[in-house]
Amino acid sequence: MKLWPYFLGAWLVLNGLNSLISLNFKYESMVMGVLALIAGTLVILRK
Repeated sequence: MKLWPYFLGAWLVLNGLNSLISLNFKYESMVMGVLALIAGTLVILRK
């Protein structure tokens, strides 16, 4: 089961919402960073 598209999609949606409507929430930068790291790592490691 490939999970990286879901993490990448979540990161893209949150990043887009943040830009469009100035979405701000607690630990925003940490959540965005973790999503980006997980998605990037899974993309690199996919077979």
